[in-house]
Amino acid sequence: MHSVLIAVPTLGRRPLDPLLTELSRQAAEVCPLGYVVEIALLDNSADGSVGSHIAAVHDTHCRRVFRRGYSQVRNAALDMAAEYDALIFIDDDEIPLQGWLQALLEGADRYRADVVWGPVRAVVPPGSPRWVAGGRTLRRACPRPDGPLCRGVAGSGNTLLRMAALRKTGLRFEEDFDLSGGEDTVFFSKVARAGARIVWIGAAWVVETQDPDRLTLTGLMKRGYSRGAASAWAQRALQERWGPRLFSRRSARAARGVVRIIGGTAVFRSSTVALGAEDVAYVSGWGATVLRCLFRASRASLTTGMTPCHERVPPQP
Repeated sequence: MHSVLIAVPTLGRRPLDPLLTELSRQAAEVCPLGYVVEIALLDNSADGSVGSHIAAVHDTHCRRVFRRGYSQVRNAALDMAAEYDALIFIDDDEIPLQGWLQALLEGADRYRADVVWGPVRAVVPPGSPRWVAGGRTLRRACPRPDGPLCRGVAGSGNTLLRMAALRKTGLRFEEDFDLSGGEDTVFFSKVARAGARIVWIGAAWVVETQDPDRLTLTGLMKRGYSRGAASAWAQRALQERWGPRLFSRRSARAARGVVRIIGGTAVFRSSTVALGAEDVAYVSGWGATVLRCLFRASRASLTTGMTPCHERVPPQP
């Protein structure tokens, strides 16, 4: 692996200077190791005025993506990286820590990985609500050893993709998920099913800065509901069964949420209450989406005698 493109999708709502400065610094650090790293800004803003100015200041590539949507910018990145050995996704609300880029690249080579996924830790400003618990409520750490992921699932916020693996499959991010999210779950699940090797590298840390709406309980529950809904649509797209075992797991999560809310209230622990509320919101979003999809399938079956395949995903709640 020699040439690498780092893609930064953006709507232009967040400050980009700190991220692009750090990416440029780390790109220069790995040059002596034999890597050629370039940075691309995918401008998905309404007027397209954000990317060109900032890209010129930081000497990065810039492409305006006219159609709005998660998959639109990610597919534009795939197109830009067609002649590179690897593509790295990092979101515009993230900042990589020291050694992040080198850890991703060396992890890919060490494990001969097709996909490398790294951890994301939430950071919050001083004076944030107590229930945020220093960011632990927003991003729950899952310690795991470096190496292959048994489930083969990865997100797209801190991920390296070897382009040779993609050329074999021709996979793209599905446009049905432009407004709902979950496009990365479907994409990387299909990449794994095609035989790709997905590994976890714990040293490839990035920190996620928080928009103000994320620091409210309402914002936390909206994100939980949206994640649950996106999970259900992704399962539908991947043709996974909504069987008894899955319903049992979701019921257990809802019950855990209720216990957390009651227990946290009893001992005045606001972070536990917030985690419980997020659990309940997640299951509510998942359950509402499953019921909606089953209802549509039942109605279509009654009127046409046929059960439809995955329907277009509705906008995010």
